Amino acid sequence: MIGSESRTFTVSETHGRVLRSENHLVAQSHDLGWSGLYAAIFEEGPYRGIEPAIPHPYLIYHLDRPTEVTRKIEGFHVERALIGPRRICLAPGGAVIQTRHVGRAEILQLYIRQSVYEDAVREMYDCDAAEVEIMPRYAILDPLLEQLLLKTRRALQDGLAEDRVYMDTVAQMIAVHLARHHSSSRRVPRTLRAETIANWKMQTLLEFIEQNLHTDLSVTRMAAEVGMSPLSLPKAFRTATGQSPHQYILKRRIECAKKLLFSTDMPIVDVSLSVGFSSQSHLGNWFRRVVGISPAEYRRQGFQ
Repeated sequence: MIGSESRTFTVSETHGRVLRSENHLVAQSHDLGWSGLYAAIFEEGPYRGIEPAIPHPYLIYHLDRPTEVTRKIEGFHVERALIGPRRICLAPGGAVIQTRHVGRAEILQLYIRQSVYEDAVREMYDCDAAEVEIMPRYAILDPLLEQLLLKTRRALQDGLAEDRVYMDTVAQMIAVHLARHHSSSRRVPRTLRAETIANWKMQTLLEFIEQNLHTDLSVTRMAAEVGMSPLSLPKAFRTATGQSPHQYILKRRIECAKKLLFSTDMPIVDVSLSVGFSSQSHLGNWFRRVVGISPAEYRRQGFQ
């Protein structure tokens, strides 16, 4: 059974570059409850330093303004280039890295929790992650990986940030991509079969979701409830329901919120928390997207 850690991936588990006073933070995931990855968007000032080894691999996706970067990963050659937008740099976990850059590039820095990568390797190759090590990449173009990084960027900037189930899935997809395309493995990955969920298990899972809408649901928790791999659950769930877990949970939370708004005078902030949204603004953002009006306007119309 795959058992990724469920605690929030905080900035304290990273190299902390986002915290430097010379940098201008745009957005980060530190307080959002994401467990599989940590991400930050920031404008980075000139930097020179040595980053100590930490367990988690990380990527830098250059968003704006070319910058000259020199990188030396212990055991590899010096790399130097003028790196512009859309280029990606990848560093494995456990590496000591000397870095120097000039300019003020805007970047997305993303760390994948090592245990999520290990889960993906076991699922794909049926072996230990030490046999499928991530390889450094420097100033590459990778359109598929780029799309996942852009999903993360949009999540931070456009109101999806607090949807943990969605971000669990994004983290898993990035880990699978790294294992398949940016690792040392010469093995042929197993074809991940499209698992199905028995009807009774699906019913158990839907009841579990309904009973726990108000809690911090995650792919790992749901997978454990029906004895599945977190990597396989999203596809199996979509096969069974026609929706991703994220879409299904969002729909149920909105429906429950509508009932409370119509039938009670509970403050909207309490409605938000009681159906699993992290704040009134989180509910409001999704409510307007799905229903087309704000929760307050829905309540006013409902009482007419």
